Amino acid sequence: MAIMTREALRRALVSARPETPAPEGFRPCAVLVPILGGGEEPRLLFMERAAQPLDPHSGQISFPGGRREEGDADAAATASRETEEELGLPARVVEVLGRLEETLTPTGYCITPVVGWIERLPALRPDAREVAGVFDVPLARLADASCRFPRGEHRIGGRAFEVFEYRAAGRVIWGATARIVATLLALA
Repeated sequence: MAIMTREALRRALVSARPETPAPEGFRPCAVLVPILGGGEEPRLLFMERAAQPLDPHSGQISFPGGRREEGDADAAATASRETEEELGLPARVVEVLGRLEETLTPTGYCITPVVGWIERLPALRPDAREVAGVFDVPLARLADASCRFPRGEHRIGGRAFEVFEYRAAGRVIWGATARIVATLLALA
């Protein structure tokens, strides 16, 4: 995989289609797909969700984000607000490059992934009620076929999706987060 640069990503995301409403029966939400670009190679920042007894996503690896609220102007506003709440990462350090295709979940969410570039990551202040940990993985590692494993197929909203996982940094990244990673990697 060629090193993914900020400009190459911006060009690839320019052709992204306009933001669309969530399909009927799905709740709109947005996540930030944070790319750390200040080092030798770009890395993706992930979080491990805190254990919550009633949360079906408890303990899973995800990107920061959440449900759209009435005051949010768009998906980027939702992703920025949620990222600041969950990780303490201020919107001013994130350069929004664009959006990826919406991703549906079996739990009824329509996720709009907002791709953001972070040149210098400040000290994070994760909210312990929502976040158990934060880690990053080089994009080149995720692009390596030896870290991607099939898990079968799943139907969501009448569409069939390949289910797979990435194993990296001692963690398993699967489900909607893995689909978002794959969509991002396909831009390279």
